[in-house]
Amino acid sequence: MGYAIIVFSSSTAASRLKRLASRAGIASLGVVQTPKSVSQNGCSYSLKCPTGALSVLKSLADEYGLNYTNIYRELISQNGTKSYELY
Repeated sequence: MGYAIIVFSSSTAASRLKRLASRAGIASLGVVQTPKSVSQNGCSYSLKCPTGALSVLKSLADEYGLNYTNIYRELISQNGTKSYELY
């Protein structure tokens, strides 16, 4: 299992989804600043999550009207460098 990031335009939306997910029993989530390599406007926040939780998180976001920009899969090379691909 790997990780993904769900990109939001605000930290408020990312934090709200994290709280909703915690209430639903989903752990191992973190609000992070969106990596520059995928940030379109330079100032956005993401919810980092296990890829296995994506379907539930997308459903929660839709149910509560939390609009996200994109979802990216986090890739880590053998030397530890992170990169991202559109999910």
